[in-house]
Amino acid sequence: MKFYQETTKYDGNYANGIYLLDDRKTLMYAYVSPGTKTPKEFKSPIRIDTRGRTFIEVKNTWNFKISKEVTANPRWEVKGSKGDVYVVERTEQGLTCSCTGFKFRGNCKHIKEFE
Repeated sequence: MKFYQETTKYDGNYANGIYLLDDRKTLMYAYVSPGTKTPKEFKSPIRIDTRGRTFIEVKNTWNFKISKEVTANPRWEVKGSKGDVYVVERTEQGLTCSCTGFKFRGNCKHIKEFE
């Protein structure tokens, strides 16, 4: 997991926040609102859609550590048809996969064996 500052340019005067995201940038574990100094941890990860948005990685200047309860989701490695290895994870929102297809469609063949 890493912290990312959103750099998306929106119409109007809108300040972007900082997000603690998983390696696939599909689940958000904590958020730092503009103008605040402390990350707010969520009780469970929230699915985030990063399509059309831009981010840069930032340092964890807060020395923030996620609670063990939040990171305790079951995970499995799945080998794709072309030999790539993907991670399927069970969250409160359902199954997620690290493949590109899941990121863009919200579903993929890798999670079917766990449903």
